Amino acid sequence: MIVEADVPRGTRLILLAHEIEPNPTNRDEVVWAVAVHRSTGGWATLHGHVCGPDGDCAGGWCFEAQVTVAAIRANLDGAR
Repeated sequence: MIVEADVPRGTRLILLAHEIEPNPTNRDEVVWAVAVHRSTGGWATLHGHVCGPDGDCAGGWCFEAQVTVAAIRANLDGAR
């Protein structure tokens, strides 16, 4: 995977439930990005924190899922 440099670490991303896969809770999420890796078909792998912007959990990240590139762009463009 190639790390995407256009999503700075700590960027807050507001994601809708249908933009996250897998999403066993079927909930919208607010995720603070740790790293974003380009995948295929309009999706990217997102590692981040849902526990807060400072990553209060014990790990390097507590969120890992595929999210739509369109959702990431909407956040970066200020639409969310």
